[in-house]
Amino acid sequence: MSDSETGEGPVGPTRLCRELLETWDSLFSKTVDPTRPNRMGGILDGLNAPVHSPKQILELGTGPGPLTARILRRLPDARVVGIDTDPVLLRVARLALRPYGSRVKLVLADLRQKGWATELPVQRFDAVVSSLTLHWLGREEIRGIYREARRLLRPNGVLLNGDYLPSSRILRRPAAEGTEAQGSAEAARLEATLQAFKRGWRMWWDTVRTEPTLSAAIQERRIRIPGSIPPRRTSGPEIPVPVESHRMMLRAAGFRQTRVTWQAGEMRVLRAVR
Repeated sequence: MSDSETGEGPVGPTRLCRELLETWDSLFSKTVDPTRPNRMGGILDGLNAPVHSPKQILELGTGPGPLTARILRRLPDARVVGIDTDPVLLRVARLALRPYGSRVKLVLADLRQKGWATELPVQRFDAVVSSLTLHWLGREEIRGIYREARRLLRPNGVLLNGDYLPSSRILRRPAAEGTEAQGSAEAARLEATLQAFKRGWRMWWDTVRTEPTLSAAIQERRIRIPGSIPPRRTSGPEIPVPVESHRMMLRAAGFRQTRVTWQAGEMRVLRAVR
């Protein structure tokens, strides 16, 4: 079998997708998401908190697989089921994570739709994790996800949500005290960071678009998620759901011991126990 077939050659699809995964991770970390390595580290630390490490883990919003890859490296006995609505990102993840074999299973489904959990190949988990996913969703969608996550978790299972989870105090601040009060130097730095992200974002999707192995996933994406490629990123709900509301929804869903286990500014890892 040739290198191009196995994906291990210099231009093989598996190797290319590994590079795409690494580039994706680096792009966000170096531009719009600098807390990413430490936030994901906080999620991993939360997985190690129980007496025994979780064996079966569900990830919500897997993307191309940066958190899944970290979990599989940190926890050699763990298996991960990842769910995402984007067929291109899942195809990249499937090829990039191929070396982990049966330890990872990926599911194409939309967390915003009722019944997404019926698509999962496993119905009982020791942990549910998410990184920078749920802030894209509205309050009722998050409420439903937390209820379903509790149903899927075994007793004493943990949920770890690492995301932009602002305090309600921040959301109540007058505009003059918030980001609009930043000095011109800081505003210029943020604009340069955003432009660097946009350049990298376009390059990443240009690579995806020209890779024959990913062409079928691109076509499926055009059907499932109409819009331009590269996709235009949006900010999610106009008013993000504050961390206090997340904790209330978790408790209403039946979780206990909800607490923040890691924080950098308004980025937090929220941990809850079933």
